[in-house]
Amino acid sequence: MDALPALAAGHLPQGDLRRTVLTGHSAGGHLALWAAARHVLPAGSPWRLPEPPGLRGVVALAPIAHFERAAELGVCGGAVQQLLGGAALFAERSMAADPAVLLPTGIATAVVQGREDSVVPLAVAEAYVDAAAKAGEMVGLTVLDGVGHFPLIDPAADACAVVAEEIAQLAW
Repeated sequence: MDALPALAAGHLPQGDLRRTVLTGHSAGGHLALWAAARHVLPAGSPWRLPEPPGLRGVVALAPIAHFERAAELGVCGGAVQQLLGGAALFAERSMAADPAVLLPTGIATAVVQGREDSVVPLAVAEAYVDAAAKAGEMVGLTVLDGVGHFPLIDPAADACAVVAEEIAQLAW
């Protein structure tokens, strides 16, 4: 992300970085939300930005976006606890890693989630959207009936067309 302006200038000089929309799926959805929240990281964090990143928005696909709820549900075999170094470090480290804690960001955000997702259940996305609302930020949530975890990133699936539309809407 920090290298994007120089990379775009060198390889895509006609590109308009003001229309940048981050997107990511599952753990990548977590990273997209985290990258958009770097300006609200705790003071002293080496990843903290002095101001919001120059993004138009974020479209997170079935993201691990609320660590507490994901841990309660055992998402991905306890991946959240593993990321944070174990249960003993959960509370301390989640302050710098959990998108649901790093709110509000002030950056337009949409979450796309399959209702039948058994990898990252809908309850995780709903918990993130609720946390955003409590922080005074509106996050769009698009729930796709009959869709599991992977159709969101399958170019042949109808769900992927919905994702493309969400990205296009934020980019304009």
